[in-house]
Amino acid sequence: MSIRLAMTAALAGALFLEAASAQEAPLAGSAPGTDLSVRLGIGGIVQPEWEGSDSYNVVPWPIVSLEYLRLPGIGEFGGQRLGFSIGPSFNVVSKREQFDDPVLVGLGDVDAAVELGLKGAYEMEHWGALLAVRRGFGGHDGIVGEAVAYGILRPTDRLELRGGPEITFADSEYFDTYFSVTPAQALLSGLPVYDAGSGFKSVGITGQATYSLTDKVDLHARASYTYLLSDAGESPIIEIGGSRNQVTVGAGISYRIDLDLFD
Repeated sequence: MSIRLAMTAALAGALFLEAASAQEAPLAGSAPGTDLSVRLGIGGIVQPEWEGSDSYNVVPWPIVSLEYLRLPGIGEFGGQRLGFSIGPSFNVVSKREQFDDPVLVGLGDVDAAVELGLKGAYEMEHWGALLAVRRGFGGHDGIVGEAVAYGILRPTDRLELRGGPEITFADSEYFDTYFSVTPAQALLSGLPVYDAGSGFKSVGITGQATYSLTDKVDLHARASYTYLLSDAGESPIIEIGGSRNQVTVGAGISYRIDLDLFD
């Protein structure tokens, strides 16, 4: 069954190195002398079977976070997170197979895609914003991205809540791959011919909670709602066999590993 891995958005954020000055302190709670802090974990996510699907399934949610890195003679990355930061953005869209859903029959399979790019973020104590742009390789060759603004609440020393609005965008290469219907596909599928454009793809709201059981063990929860816009939501693939409304809910647990590499 083809699955669009929404959970990899979390993985993308986890792999994001926030640039910090050499004067910043190491990650709070890390052991003295730590050169590398990595958080590893696992969870599960309920999400649409493919982008625009009205059917849901449960998939694994890998939690991988490079939280702090010290390179002698170069500087520190991670640790405190206030201010501006820039780093890589990564996402995966898994293969969409035409026999996953009756509405997809005749459209052909879409190979898995890897999206690579950059993101920039600015974060203060109680709010933040980020912009990410990526290019696809494999299943699609388009340009995609998202802009997010979020608030930050810390009701206790152990609990952190983040949430806010998100808007996503994509170019015509991406829209054509996942939302257009060519004349040949229309003949095979029975769907009307449709030429998707480009621009804003969805709007929504996303939130996450992190609870620290110990200085190393965290519990994670995340949820999001998105609404497919314009040429995405108006595609006959979505109107006839899917839904503009997309919901994702997940939970997991992680453990932070601190390593002393350079003594």
